[in-house]
Amino acid sequence: MGQKFFIKIFFFLNIAVCSTVLLSQQRIVSLTPSITKSLYLLNEKDNVVGITSFCKKISDKQKIVGSYLEFNVEEILKLKPDVIFVSKEGIKKESVEELRKFKLNITILSPVNTYEDIKKQFIQIAKIIKKEDKAKQIISYYESKYKERQIKSPVSILCIIGLHPLIVATDKSYMGDIIRYTGAKNCISHRQRYVQLTPEEIIRFNPDVIIIPDMGINETEVRNFFRQFEELNAVKNNRIFVLPADILCQPNIENFFLSVEKVSKLIK
Repeated sequence: MGQKFFIKIFFFLNIAVCSTVLLSQQRIVSLTPSITKSLYLLNEKDNVVGITSFCKKISDKQKIVGSYLEFNVEEILKLKPDVIFVSKEGIKKESVEELRKFKLNITILSPVNTYEDIKKQFIQIAKIIKKEDKAKQIISYYESKYKERQIKSPVSILCIIGLHPLIVATDKSYMGDIIRYTGAKNCISHRQRYVQLTPEEIIRFNPDVIIIPDMGINETEVRNFFRQFEELNAVKNNRIFVLPADILCQPNIENFFLSVEKVSKLIK
């Protein structure tokens, strides 16, 4: 009986070890830059075999399978992925339907507009790759390191997404939640996430600080644009900042708190 018992134990331990190895060797394709970063944060770097041209490539083994909006189905099939992650926002529905024809395991994630959305998405990703405990540890680490500010700041911030036309992020956007966490005030309160402003409206809002992600915008272009707004507090006090878009505009746990930290330092 003793020998049979130990044989059974050995058998089940082997199955458990093999299962763990299989789980840790899932072949993952990520079609959204922010999701790719979340996978890296969960220490899945070696398992992310397919990414987009907008994702950070960390290995020569990774295959570029498309852009942010479109992807190459044939290249994805060659990778034989166990799971494919993609955000519902921006991606073409017909492209996803094309992938579904091949019975691939696709997880479509909802867009995120708040920190709470980011947490839910991060846990969702982690559950699928069996890293839920790791995700909770990461969330706990960042939440203990960066606390939401309780003291409100009188500083008003305008976050500009594009100059031509003039598009800004409202308090309902992801960047709006970053501003809220710093304790400052977003100049634009609106039911939509992004709205277009006229030059006259910018003058009326008169922000103390202006932040702009560097999505195709350089500092020279920004300086030239704001010459027409010499009366603005942000212009008079030289408080217009161009920030890295790969941090400010790619929502995940790490980027959110890095953005809060960066903006907080700017408004002091």
